[in-house]
Amino acid sequence: MTIDSNDTDTTDTDTAAPAPVSAERVPVERDDNVAVRDRTTDMSTATWSPAQIIGLIAGIGFVALGIAALARTGFNTAHIYTPHDMVWRLPHSPLLGAIEVGFGALLIIGSLVPGGARPFLGFLGAIALAFGLVVLIEQEPNRLNHWLAVTHRSGWLFGIVGLVVLLGALFAPVFGSTTHRRVVRSHQLVS
Repeated sequence: MTIDSNDTDTTDTDTAAPAPVSAERVPVERDDNVAVRDRTTDMSTATWSPAQIIGLIAGIGFVALGIAALARTGFNTAHIYTPHDMVWRLPHSPLLGAIEVGFGALLIIGSLVPGGARPFLGFLGAIALAFGLVVLIEQEPNRLNHWLAVTHRSGWLFGIVGLVVLLGALFAPVFGSTTHRRVVRSHQLVS
């Protein structure tokens, strides 16, 4: 004859809804008629960072700008550099619109990872900052102006957004990394 009863002894440092991380069963004591087992489960809450919010806003903005540019210029694989058109007071080519959609999508993906993929967001911010600086340093007309239709206004946009994303990834704190331990004690009566 076997009778199961569960006594739960919970030790929590916070009341947030945690996600299980690991579980193990270890026998603690054995009596003639009672077997007691403890099962320990470590849990931690989901982490987040303000860098995620910064990356998400920038990513959505770049995707929207790129889609608007592609809608205005069209996208023909035979002519990815032309036509040049103004979108939200910024000159665009179809190639620049496609690059903005891809860059924004990468920012969004990096922002959706719990705690933020901070090194990845920092890398994307550094790329945008470097691209913005290159556009600002180059004299017009140049090859970038021909391929992407970028001007100094575009350079300022990429440079400022890249700097904000980079600084957010480097210096924004991470919240919610608490760990909880839950101990479940099982008594099994054996006859």
